[in-house]
Amino acid sequence: MSEIPNEPPKRRGFADWLLLGIAVEKTVQHLFITWAFATDRFDLREQVAVPWEPLLVSGGVVALLFALAAWGVWRWRPWAPGLLVGLALFDIVGEFVAQGTLFIQVVVSFIVAVVLLPLAWRARRRYASPRGA
Repeated sequence: MSEIPNEPPKRRGFADWLLLGIAVEKTVQHLFITWAFATDRFDLREQVAVPWEPLLVSGGVVALLFALAAWGVWRWRPWAPGLLVGLALFDIVGEFVAQGTLFIQVVVSFIVAVVLLPLAWRARRRYASPRGA
């Protein structure tokens, strides 16, 4: 009996559900932040150390990429964990850029990105191999 390459596993493990949940959470978070910059809510524009306009644009793009990554995780696409690794790194570096210092306030967004990084890194092999083994 021949096996279909890259066929998704029959069941998702806890790590897969966590990866999907974080990707969805990050999508919502970046949409919310983009909305807050666009509408000048919560004095967010004044709280960043760099001009807010590039953060508005990058936040929207990153929200779309997190949504794409969530879809990729849901559909067991081999590129999805790699995209999440890149987005987690972007999110981590972005926190330092937005706050304008190496001694940042550690916020929930930063912690979630730090958790996402090794989780997505470890998932790369599982998503690239047949049946998620």
